[in-house]
Amino acid sequence: MKKLLLFVLTVVLITSCQKEKQRYFSESPEINAFKASISEYGNGDWKTWHTHFADTAKLYINSLKSISASDLESAQREMLSNFSSYGFQDKGTFAEMVLDSDDETWVNYWANWHGILKENGKEIDVPVHITAQYVNGKVVEMYDYYDSNPITVALAEIEAVNNMALEDKAILESINKVVEGWNAHDISNLKSLSVEKLVRTTNGNLELKNITDYEGFMKTFVTAFPDFKVLATKLDIKGNKAYISWTVTGTHNGDFMGNAATGKKIKVNGFSIWTLNAAGKFISEDAYFDNQIMFNQLGITPPKS
Repeated sequence: MKKLLLFVLTVVLITSCQKEKQRYFSESPEINAFKASISEYGNGDWKTWHTHFADTAKLYINSLKSISASDLESAQREMLSNFSSYGFQDKGTFAEMVLDSDDETWVNYWANWHGILKENGKEIDVPVHITAQYVNGKVVEMYDYYDSNPITVALAEIEAVNNMALEDKAILESINKVVEGWNAHDISNLKSLSVEKLVRTTNGNLELKNITDYEGFMKTFVTAFPDFKVLATKLDIKGNKAYISWTVTGTHNGDFMGNAATGKKIKVNGFSIWTLNAAGKFISEDAYFDNQIMFNQLGITPPKS
């Protein structure tokens, strides 16, 4: 009986000491190969990029229908021709390798894709998740998931601009210069594009009567918010009017309407209608936004009207 008990204990001890098969890896030849393919993609080295895929590799790109590596290359070349630069950013990138329950080898990759459009310099960021199965060092299956909408919308906007009438393109260019002037904290662009008696209304109330008033208005904001920025989120042009949706941001690091700096940040959405005369000069801006939101974000009381 004692011998039997000793035998059982020995078996239990040996079994408990046996290590489970490793199934998670932060480093491996497959991870290195995948990172190399990402680098080759960023450099446009498609010939070397292809060497990482088996001839029969099936790639699923936001779809349940597979394509080949050559199909993906063709699609990417066409899309990337619109960008002056592109690639996956190092910051926030994560890669791992796992062996699943069927002992299949998979590399998972998470990263942010960043690109700059040639046409307008717009920057686009798209989070991406890719998982690839490796057999004998080659990718045999790959699943690539990302939100393609930011890229699709940006390219559609460029196409719409290219199809604009010359008059509309001129208005668009003027609006972009006004936004650039705001972001450079410089009134000169608006001065050159506007009549002297440029008027501005806010929520239907007359606020500014000429370009000099507008210059003081700009100075108030860029002094109070040294990092003040304007982002045009949507623009439509109809006749002699430009309809622009915008978002302004900034950090309250200077005096603002008698209120000392709070260090707090603002983010306010709004809408403006810019009207031009027959000579293509701006004669008015009608702006609409919730002024109270900005004061609430700063934690200060708005001035009495």
